[in-house]
Amino acid sequence: MASGQDTEAEGGEEAMKIFGSCCRNLSEAMETPPTSLFRVEDNGVLYMAVGYTETENGVGWFDQAVLFCPFCGAALQTPEDVKRRSVGW
Repeated sequence: MASGQDTEAEGGEEAMKIFGSCCRNLSEAMETPPTSLFRVEDNGVLYMAVGYTETENGVGWFDQAVLFCPFCGAALQTPEDVKRRSVGW
């Protein structure tokens, strides 16, 4: 999804197809089972796991909203998109 486009897709497979449409590498990375480093939240924001830590309750993940495709550099979402979609979370 280019930063100038807003399809209002909210999470799920449709958002994954939109985010994975810039290049085959991102599309494949988002679909790699069993645990992908990429995920689309219910609010439609694409996140990538950038680290983890062990806690008393198990593994805790550190996620970062993905603004640009890490493979081809295409703009996927803007900070404003992330902020607007994350309101109330």
